[in-house]
Amino acid sequence: MATAPAAQTPAELPYRELFLALAREVPDAVFAKDIEGRYIFINEVGARYLGRPVEDILGRRDCDILSPEEVQSTLEFDRQTLLAGRTLYAEMREVMAGVPREWLSTKGVIRKPDGQVAGLFGIVRDMSNHRRGEEAQRHSEALFRAAASGSFDAFFLLRGEAAGLRLLRLNAHAERLIGQECGAAEGRMLVDLPDALFIAPLELCEQVWRTGRPHDDEVDQVLPGVGRRWFRRQLVAVGDCMTVTVRDITLQRENEIRLRLNERMASVGMLAAGVAHEINNPLAFVSSNLSFIGTELGRMALPEDDAHELREAIDEAREGAERMRLIVQSLRALSRGEQVNTHPLDVHEVLESSVHLAWCKLRSRGRLLRDYGELPPVRGNSVQLAQVFTNLLINAAQALPRQGGEIRLVTRTNGAGQVVVEVHDNGCGIAREHLARVFEPFFTTKPLGEGTGLGLSISHDILKGLGGEMSVDSTMGQGSIFRVVLPTAPEDAVRQSGTPPLQHSLV
Repeated sequence: MATAPAAQTPAELPYRELFLALAREVPDAVFAKDIEGRYIFINEVGARYLGRPVEDILGRRDCDILSPEEVQSTLEFDRQTLLAGRTLYAEMREVMAGVPREWLSTKGVIRKPDGQVAGLFGIVRDMSNHRRGEEAQRHSEALFRAAASGSFDAFFLLRGEAAGLRLLRLNAHAERLIGQECGAAEGRMLVDLPDALFIAPLELCEQVWRTGRPHDDEVDQVLPGVGRRWFRRQLVAVGDCMTVTVRDITLQRENEIRLRLNERMASVGMLAAGVAHEINNPLAFVSSNLSFIGTELGRMALPEDDAHELREAIDEAREGAERMRLIVQSLRALSRGEQVNTHPLDVHEVLESSVHLAWCKLRSRGRLLRDYGELPPVRGNSVQLAQVFTNLLINAAQALPRQGGEIRLVTRTNGAGQVVVEVHDNGCGIAREHLARVFEPFFTTKPLGEGTGLGLSISHDILKGLGGEMSVDSTMGQGSIFRVVLPTAPEDAVRQSGTPPLQHSLV
């Protein structure tokens, strides 16, 4: 049976052969000098740095091989090493064999068995290429910063890691997009920047890495303090990194929406012109006949109670006909793009008219409460404001629960003296992600066929045209508050119109 060879003792190990093998293979210069500074060993790498064959170097000093200028720093480091009697480390810049180099140099003493210094050894690594690489990297980074900063797009460089995506670089546009400065964002994990997650969802990045194909799409995002924005997003994989370019196309999308709205409104205008024409003729008959009936009624001898009821009915019919006339007038103005006339008016009267118009929706859905304050007249158009309030009331009614629904109308003045009208409901509420979009044209959360998405948008535009504004507060499952703010009418306009300020509260 074969026996295993006996283990060699340290004294028997071929240390010289091992040292020579290692010295030949390492990429660094390895050499040894005696106490007089003569080379007793040097590998091929070291000989190449000195610019001579190994045979021409052994037994000679640096001053025999190099120029006096080149040898000065080398001899100084040798002297310091021998005086210190221990291993020293240094980074050096010098010209060696006519070539400027940057060294990472290690030198130490060689001792005899009795401890006397016999010479020194050295291991030298040429760092020139590494330094040039670092300089090239800094130059490339500076170029990247300059190019990325000059771009109109937000640029991100991400690296995939086991823990997720790490943000390596971003430009000035990206800083503004995510609300973070470069110094605070670079080096952080993307999950630590919630407002930036949309730029590169992990699942999408994994798909791009897996397929190797760039990804280009559009995405919309609600940004804190900014609102809803549209972006063009492109992801390109580069090794374990991902470049993401994000362009804000909000203005382009809004212009497209306005164009579509204008096209639809043009069609609505044509329809409105036709409807106004068709209604106006029979409305003239109705108004004329109501006047005739009122006149004839005055000539008839009827019991006072019966005559009073008939006169009230005719007055209400006349009021309805007049309202229809104003609606027809507004339809004509809409179809021609005319400026709608404004005048001082009582907001409470318009609100009560709107309640009557929406009553068929309101009475079957819940209670209506009024909390009216004393208000000055506002300058507006009664038909337009009735359209706004009616739309808000119907929307509130549609949001109410099946049981216990309640709508509350609140009127007051704010600190700036403006008139505030609030429509409160305890309905389903509006999702947070939809709040920024409720006034967008054609945006609706209602089922197909129950809403066009134009009601709030048109109401918002009406109020803007009147110098007012509309806002909304909402909590899912608790309800919504739509708030209308209107400027008061100038006193001279109130005097000319003869509209007195309201002196009482309606409850």
